[in-house]
Amino acid sequence: MTAVNCSFADYIAMYDNTTHSNCTFITSNKRDNTLKNKIIFSKITDQDWPQIMAIEQQAYPNPWPLKIMLDCQQAGYQCIKGCYESSPQTILCYAFLMIGFEESNLLNISVNPNYQRQSIASQLLYRLLLISRINHAKQMWLEVRESNQPAIAMYEKHGFRRIGLRKNYYQYTTKHGTQVKEHAILMSKSIV
Repeated sequence: MTAVNCSFADYIAMYDNTTHSNCTFITSNKRDNTLKNKIIFSKITDQDWPQIMAIEQQAYPNPWPLKIMLDCQQAGYQCIKGCYESSPQTILCYAFLMIGFEESNLLNISVNPNYQRQSIASQLLYRLLLISRINHAKQMWLEVRESNQPAIAMYEKHGFRRIGLRKNYYQYTTKHGTQVKEHAILMSKSIV
């Protein structure tokens, strides 16, 4: 179930690459039909960066630096966060999506580790597919670490298919000083 607290024109404007609206969108946790855990999706604001960076550090072995996230925001990419309506100060998830000509590229998607395994990533992905469709994308692309089997399974569940491999795409040093090179699986989904 989804509730929108704005007009359809505002809904389109929120995800138009040239317009920024304060419109928010609410979706319920599929495991909770009572709607007490509604998720509100909205644009990331400057006040959100400390919390997003903390989640990024916890969620990834090779976290994005803040500068890349700020560059995404300044470039006008779709920078979306999700919070429970009952706890809007706590960020559950976020994503960075680049919209191009008839395609979108999911650059980063993350769920706070304290809230994983609750279908939050699926709800956010659904929202990103909707944003892509509104912006006339026909295809969504993404890369995922070859070892990230839970994410791969979620993407496949949502109709993404493996279309390629980027060898040694992820290169980073672990907290223990070990150099890691890991392949990325390239996946895509038709949106039309």
